[in-house]
Amino acid sequence: MSKVARIALVSNTDFSLYNFRMGLMRTLLARGYDVHVVCPDGEFIKELVKEGIHHHPLYMDRKGKNPLREIRTLWQLYRVFRKERFDMVHTFTIKPNIYGNIAAKLAGIPVVINSVTGLGYVFTDGGWGKNLLRWLVVNFYRLSFRFAQEVIFLNRDDFEVFQKYKIVSARKGVVLKGEGIDTGKFSPGNVNRDRVEQINRELSLPDRSRPVVVTLVARLLWDKGIREFIEAAKILKQKYPQTLFLLVGPIDTGNPAAVSGEYLQQAHEGDLIKYLGERRDVPEIMYISDVVTLPSYREGIPRVLLEAMCMEKPIVTTNSVGCKEVVEEGKNGFLVPIKDHVALASAIEKLVNNEELRVKMGKYGREKALREFDERIIVNRTLQIYEELLANRSSERE
Repeated sequence: MSKVARIALVSNTDFSLYNFRMGLMRTLLARGYDVHVVCPDGEFIKELVKEGIHHHPLYMDRKGKNPLREIRTLWQLYRVFRKERFDMVHTFTIKPNIYGNIAAKLAGIPVVINSVTGLGYVFTDGGWGKNLLRWLVVNFYRLSFRFAQEVIFLNRDDFEVFQKYKIVSARKGVVLKGEGIDTGKFSPGNVNRDRVEQINRELSLPDRSRPVVVTLVARLLWDKGIREFIEAAKILKQKYPQTLFLLVGPIDTGNPAAVSGEYLQQAHEGDLIKYLGERRDVPEIMYISDVVTLPSYREGIPRVLLEAMCMEKPIVTTNSVGCKEVVEEGKNGFLVPIKDHVALASAIEKLVNNEELRVKMGKYGREKALREFDERIIVNRTLQIYEELLANRSSERE
């Protein structure tokens, strides 16, 4: 009887594992793999454990740069890897990628895969401080990525950046079109109708003559375009005062680019937006929305736009890396320049004034999501990578 392969997924949050990679882990479990996650404790751990996934706690200061704390994270990863003797480790995001590779090498893990889900804060424009941080990250990447067998990117632009900085060779990288989306979960026909009614009451939305609802769902970081969204709302509220602008997402205090609570409070109290905080009913919020926007400066493949497409909503986003991959201009949405709130307002206005166009774009967006971004497509390709690497490792041992 062949040995059951033990696979560990390593991330900086339990949230991302549960919300973005559950389909992959369920498929692994169904195929008989022994599935583990290594991540900080959080509210989604109990959900992961219910699925039959083993959890190994990890200390990680996502924002911190204290060398002792970083060494603590590296040491914890090494101890877990050394104890559990995984057959494969798959890491996500910057710190797990860098520290996970080094720890896996020291612990003798035979197969390591990294996923670059976006280039993050350090690769956006900035001053000398960010340039120095980028230099450090690039050099840590160069060191650690030597130990990976495969590096997965969500778009070709990011892959080319890593080749430009000589972090990853062309033979080691592979581009998958995002991380996939559960098109069944995110479907207009699968929402919780009672929850929809609760949201309508919460927002005081009338049954008739409803205002147009424009929604942004994101971690509240400046580089997600939060300022541009609020400035666009300021323009449009003067012309269409009944239009409702919803902002949904957590204030990510672990990120240097976090939006300040004071700024959000001013926008909320000024009646420009309604800030709803972090929510677990995003499908229902998108259901009551008419337009979904994400004016981000750079993404891997923005999951929130895929969710909006699945929910048959037109999207307005920036002509930036990652975002442009999901939009066919004029068919399922509009692209606008980065950091241009006037252009953002103009594109949103086209949809505010044209219900027929909103419906047409929404229908096309769902068709595109089913055709190109369905979770099953990405999961099957990821499993193919897993099985090829594990098979190669087995043949090397023989």
